[in-house]
Amino acid sequence: MKNPFAERGRITDPGKFVGRWRELGAACEQLERRRPLLLYGPSGSGRSSLLTHLAQAAGAVLEIPNLNAFYLDLSLLPDAATTYGLIVRALGGSEPTIAALEQRLAASGRPVLICLDGVEAAIAAGWGEDLLERLGRLARRSAPGYHGVAGPTGQTLAYDLMVVGAIRGTPPMLSEPFATVRLGPLSFAEARLLLDSYLEEGERLFSADEVRELMTLSAGQPAFLQRAAYHLYETRRRPTYRWRKAYRAELREHPPLDNPLPPAIFETDEDDDDETDDTLPEQLERATPVRRRLRASHPPGDDLRPLLAAVGPLLAGLISFQASSSWPVGIAIGAAGYLAVIAWNWRRSE
Repeated sequence: MKNPFAERGRITDPGKFVGRWRELGAACEQLERRRPLLLYGPSGSGRSSLLTHLAQAAGAVLEIPNLNAFYLDLSLLPDAATTYGLIVRALGGSEPTIAALEQRLAASGRPVLICLDGVEAAIAAGWGEDLLERLGRLARRSAPGYHGVAGPTGQTLAYDLMVVGAIRGTPPMLSEPFATVRLGPLSFAEARLLLDSYLEEGERLFSADEVRELMTLSAGQPAFLQRAAYHLYETRRRPTYRWRKAYRAELREHPPLDNPLPPAIFETDEDDDDETDDTLPEQLERATPVRRRLRASHPPGDDLRPLLAAVGPLLAGLISFQASSSWPVGIAIGAAGYLAVIAWNWRRSE
């Protein structure tokens, strides 16, 4: 049985992207107005997945069937010229400049959506802000609805361009205004749909209580949720797997960048101590219930009973002798005590 939550990172399968209804609606609203847009949030918040979904589905959502969408990861590119060149060549041109890009946009006759991931890497390299501002100005001069038929009067180059980027952390201050959409925690319904989308048809889904616990342990952050779900799913393959402890240990050893760990990571559950570790030797695993049965059948007071059985009648005889000053009385009471102990042991053995 393969753990479906082992595949982490950017969601590229449209069937596995669910939820983010508020953020998706806000993004599409800005794109309809042709306002350049930045999606932002901490590491693991799902920016890249939402950006990929926009590149895949914006044509259907915005009802632009001939939309030409491009996804570029700026963290993998060396400079702005390379970025322009990739888009220009995809549109049938060759010169890697912003002017050539504008000309190819007009000549293509199709609406274009440019999706830029890893914007923070380009900004850190010193060329990201200028790239955003230039593309933002192109988008602002866009003619919505122009599909290569006729441009607005007086406009020499008419094109339809939308620009959206994804950036980790806080968006920069730019001379060209960008609308922003922040990605926060998932709702319970979104988390449930996301978890269910990873499971095969007919496979047992997570219960509502399990989803609630996963939400608590992940604080609703998609990356944390996927990690927690991975460890919980492991219990289906290994029932003795200590999934909570393993999940906490993974996050403490490999925390994501600029995303505070959920408070539940620093808590300890009683289950962490009570769960049986599947790394225990098999013979120790088998011995555990035996020790529990022994403890149940021999309460703490059982260890003193042999001593009391041996000394108790003797002490009773001595006390009786001192009280009565008669040896026969003391011996008789002591003997009666030992007979009672023998009778009790005989009945217990039966």
